[in-house]
Amino acid sequence: MRVLSSDAAPAAVTPASEIAAPTGRIVAFVADDDTANALRLGLMGAAPELDIRRGTVRHAIRFFEKETAQTAIVDVAGVADAAAALDELARLCPPDLKMLVIGDSTEIGFYRTLVGDLGVAEYMHKPLTRDAVQRLLLPHIAQGAAEAPGGRGGHVVAVCGARGGVGATTIAVNTALELARLARGHIALLDLHLQGGAAALMLSARPGPGLRIALEDPERADALFLERTAIAIAGRVSLLGAEEPFEVTPAISDGGVGRVLDVLRQKFNYVLIDLPMPVPVPMRQVLTAAREVVVVMGPDVASVRDARAIRHMVKALTGTDRVLTLLNRADIRKGVTLKLVEKGLGVAPDVVVPDLGPGMLEAYNLGVPAAQRVPAFARHLAPLLREVAATNTAPERSWLKRMLRG
Repeated sequence: MRVLSSDAAPAAVTPASEIAAPTGRIVAFVADDDTANALRLGLMGAAPELDIRRGTVRHAIRFFEKETAQTAIVDVAGVADAAAALDELARLCPPDLKMLVIGDSTEIGFYRTLVGDLGVAEYMHKPLTRDAVQRLLLPHIAQGAAEAPGGRGGHVVAVCGARGGVGATTIAVNTALELARLARGHIALLDLHLQGGAAALMLSARPGPGLRIALEDPERADALFLERTAIAIAGRVSLLGAEEPFEVTPAISDGGVGRVLDVLRQKFNYVLIDLPMPVPVPMRQVLTAAREVVVVMGPDVASVRDARAIRHMVKALTGTDRVLTLLNRADIRKGVTLKLVEKGLGVAPDVVVPDLGPGMLEAYNLGVPAAQRVPAFARHLAPLLREVAATNTAPERSWLKRMLRG
């Protein structure tokens, strides 16, 4: 094992065609299904020889007594004296083996012991997310692999609909509100549907022309931009949207979109973006800035087709698969079955939300968040929140968690 710095600057995005495949077997021993799934999705395509097994570092020790690999991913959650177990494992492994460790400790001393003293390449604490695996583990496994955007600034999440009317704005609005509750951070909800957007209607807000002006002219997105444009919503959520007339054609610029993103990432912990699809060319940089691209789809053939096309586009633009698919109103009458959706996508949807009845439409018409009107909606969003915020509840974020999440 060799010591690798865990705080290196994020790598530039590399086209998928330039990612070098791992040269050797990768064996992972993990103690739970959620961690195994995060590894499988985060390393999909970049680690063709990935072998995920159920177990902990103790199982890894028995494995390496007889076999070998190029990279080992081991779970030390719940293991007494994990450092001693890892030291025992290290004595069984060749010096050039890369060791990546997963655990439940958030103590900085534990992290330093593993990385500084034992030569562990990287340590991540649970719960794992696809984004964190791609940013922190993938660079150690596949040389030239692209990392999901990290660095300084807020965590960007793009939400788009595979087709119109599938509920993408409802997902974006309620995800922003739930993030404010779970992560206890400051959330920006940016609705880039400048004409016909619905986020403001769902929150009983009335936006002005500030967002369009800033997107057209980056010099207008100055220090006073947020004060003039952002609408405060309960729970540390600020909405930025527009209601431009249909006879007007906004002249959105690359510089304007980039500047607005920069301003929001400097001021907010999370930036939730309701992104129109097909995405206008100047707004494509939202996809490269986003850690997750949530594609909302319905149980219909066209949604399946377009969700696949969006995933292909995101991978072509970013070099990584950062798409999360959300199947909305999954059990609606005469809709395509979940089995057929999985067959069409080539993989099961990451999040499945059933048809929750007339309360959802009632919330929209009343201008109140759907999760408040239909509590079951928030429960069904939990897997998405867990992936985005890397938390199941709302604990205080430790220093180590902030460091690893960026």
